[in-house]
Amino acid sequence: MLRTCLALTLLCIASGTTSAQQAQSPTALNANEKAGRSIFQTRCAMCHVGQQPASEMATDAAQRRPATLGPLLSKANASDETKLRLKIKDGSRLMPGYKHTLNDQQIDQVIAFMKTIEQPLTRLAVARAGE
Repeated sequence: MLRTCLALTLLCIASGTTSAQQAQSPTALNANEKAGRSIFQTRCAMCHVGQQPASEMATDAAQRRPATLGPLLSKANASDETKLRLKIKDGSRLMPGYKHTLNDQQIDQVIAFMKTIEQPLTRLAVARAGE
């Protein structure tokens, strides 16, 4: 009897945890967006991902935070693809250009990933195997 109660309790806890994880998981990324996330992680995140709690990130996406060198990025920054593509290729005074290291397809992948970001990122989750 005690084992049955314990098993049912653990089952209820486990199902509640699974539901909470499913509610918090972001929308699934397609292959193009996953490739863009990978490039973003290695080329962009060090300057464009904040290090503060998500509740504090509801401010203007272009605002610089002490923890970042560049503006925090979200899909709001990807509305003008032509301008964004030029910025990624040519850079600016504070940002390196990537025209010699990223090809057009890779830049398109980064832009595709940026369009999936609802609010500026506070941390970038590492992709798990199979994602």
